Amino acid sequence: MTTRQYRGEQSKLEGGRGLEEWTTLYQAYNAIFKLTELALLPHGLSLPQLHLLGVLKKGGGTLTTGEIGRAMVKASQTITGLVDRLEEPGLVERVFDRRDRRKTWVRMTEKGERKLAEAFPVANRLAEELSSVLTDQELKDLQARMEKLRSGAMDRLAASLGRL
Repeated sequence: MTTRQYRGEQSKLEGGRGLEEWTTLYQAYNAIFKLTELALLPHGLSLPQLHLLGVLKKGGGTLTTGEIGRAMVKASQTITGLVDRLEEPGLVERVFDRRDRRKTWVRMTEKGERKLAEAFPVANRLAEELSSVLTDQELKDLQARMEKLRSGAMDRLAASLGRL
C-alpha cells in the first residue's frame, strides 16, 4: 500500500453516532477553557481554581474534599492538588475532622472570598461575550441539551465507579 492510499483510507475514518458532535464539543470546551485561563492569568487563578472557589461559595464556604470532587466531577487526587495550590496563597484552609480522620474539610478564607469576587466577574464577562453568538433561545436549548448529556454521562459514570 502506498502512502497516498494509506492517507486516503485514514480520511475515510468515520465514527459512530455523536462522535462528530463530541469532537466539536471538545474543541469548543478547549477554546473556551484557554480563553478563560488567559483572562484569569492577571488574577493568579486557573479556571479549575476559580471553579473550586465557586463550588465552596455555593456550598456555604466549607465542604469536604469529597463533596468538592463530586461537584467538580474530579478525582480526589486532582482536588488535593487544587486545594494545595489554593492553600499556599491563603485562599483556602484545610480543617481536619476530629471525629472522622478520613474526612478533610476545605474552608474558603476571607482572602479567597476577595479573590473570587475579583476574578469571577472576569470569567462571567467572557462567558457573556462568547455566548453572544447565540440567541437567548439557542442558549436555553443548548443548556437543556447539555444538562441531558451531563445527566446521562453522570449516571453512567456512577454505575461504572460502583463496579470498581
